[in-house]
Amino acid sequence: MMLCVIGFASVAQQPPISHLEINNVFPTILGDGTYFVPQKSINYGDEGYDTYYNCTTWEVPVGSGKQTVFQHALWFGGLDASEELHLAAYRYGNVGQDYWSGPLKTSDGSIDRLTSMKYHHIWNLTRAEIEQFIANHGNAGYQVPDDILTWPAHGDAGYAQDLAPFVDVNNDGHYNPNDGDYPDIKGDQCLFFIFNDAFKPHTESSFEGVPIGLEVHAMVYAFNAPNDEVLNNTVFVNYKLYNRSSNDYHNTYLGLWTDWDLGYGWDDYVGCDVQRNSCFAYNGTPVDGEEQPWTYGDNPPVQVLSILNGPDGLGMTGFMYHNNSNADNGDPQDAQAYYFYLQGRWKNGHHMQYGGNAFIDYNGDPGIGVVGPDCNYMFPGDSDPDNIGTGGIAPNGGYNTNGKFWTEEECAESYPNPDPDGWGYPFGPGDRRGLASVGPFNFPSGSMKELDYAMITVWKSNSQSAMERKGEFIDHVKAMFNNGFAK
Repeated sequence: MMLCVIGFASVAQQPPISHLEINNVFPTILGDGTYFVPQKSINYGDEGYDTYYNCTTWEVPVGSGKQTVFQHALWFGGLDASEELHLAAYRYGNVGQDYWSGPLKTSDGSIDRLTSMKYHHIWNLTRAEIEQFIANHGNAGYQVPDDILTWPAHGDAGYAQDLAPFVDVNNDGHYNPNDGDYPDIKGDQCLFFIFNDAFKPHTESSFEGVPIGLEVHAMVYAFNAPNDEVLNNTVFVNYKLYNRSSNDYHNTYLGLWTDWDLGYGWDDYVGCDVQRNSCFAYNGTPVDGEEQPWTYGDNPPVQVLSILNGPDGLGMTGFMYHNNSNADNGDPQDAQAYYFYLQGRWKNGHHMQYGGNAFIDYNGDPGIGVVGPDCNYMFPGDSDPDNIGTGGIAPNGGYNTNGKFWTEEECAESYPNPDPDGWGYPFGPGDRRGLASVGPFNFPSGSMKELDYAMITVWKSNSQSAMERKGEFIDHVKAMFNNGFAK
């Protein structure tokens, strides 16, 4: 088993850390709502990281030392009855923290320190371990794995009675491995953990993110599928999201934010597939990097994020990217900016516009190549023939007709002006951060919403590029998911 070395200077709480290692992907998972954390501080110390992780964050192929994702996290926000914004988000943790380990009390949405410490763990189990337990749990000499013995099936007094799912062999409603009860996991290996947004004030969203009372049960899983190229390069995530507060939230959105780095992180493009509820990053140049050992060279993959099932049956209702800057189309610093992004708005409150960089400045002036109207998806290419992203209105500028489609390549060709420092502004390959949003939906007190999504790495074949194959990979994953992964 590979291990990551974690160093800390002045962080508030060291997150639990674990890995999947069942197929061609080796992701580093943290148990506080963040995933695939910064690889090392060695090249990023000037940005103030207190933490370094001496391993790749989303290594694929396993053992290669190459990665497709630099950071990935959950954003969640909504309005209460008084129209006050409640929001939790995360990017890099170099500002602060909005998530902590553990469930919340059902009475008031609080959690004490001892309970948070108790759940400061990622339960890591394989299908083989479960099968061995079923066959041997009553046999002398068999040692039950700790993560089966300690599986967090039930909350303490004041917390929810039912937490982690389990198979109740004798139907007595109580998890007891001595009775043969065992964890009910997904996939051939799963990581299970619980986190919340209410333990402390929100510092990542600059103390302005009022806690939601959000409790998240997360299961990250994958399959050992050497004969299925798609499943063997896919990791799944299931979230059960509970509102433990007394507030009924409306205009609620969740977002899956990703800082993609396909090997060399400064030559990437992003896009989305509206019909397939997916977004993706791909190399903006034929060859990735300049022969560094951690780059993909002439075989860069496409990294896809595909939403399989969202709250109230919603799919991906929006996609946008933002720049690596403090500008109004750059990194968010406060709760309102995070919420604007979840709504498909820039930090200045203006909605995305079709074409170019989709940006509208404070004065209402359009950015380079912007033609309008308001839109919900950036760089959809030819995936939105019915103009869902513009409310059924055909976009201006002749897009979606006669082979003219809005992509990053189209922008770079129409407005060639690459940045000499490699950041890709205004157009051209660069460092990409993207947000797939789901919403709006209502989130009543005591309710639970569920989200399923997949991270799919697509490789080229002898006859097709990775970009040409990505639709096939997404469709295969969706079919397997909808069929309960029956093989």
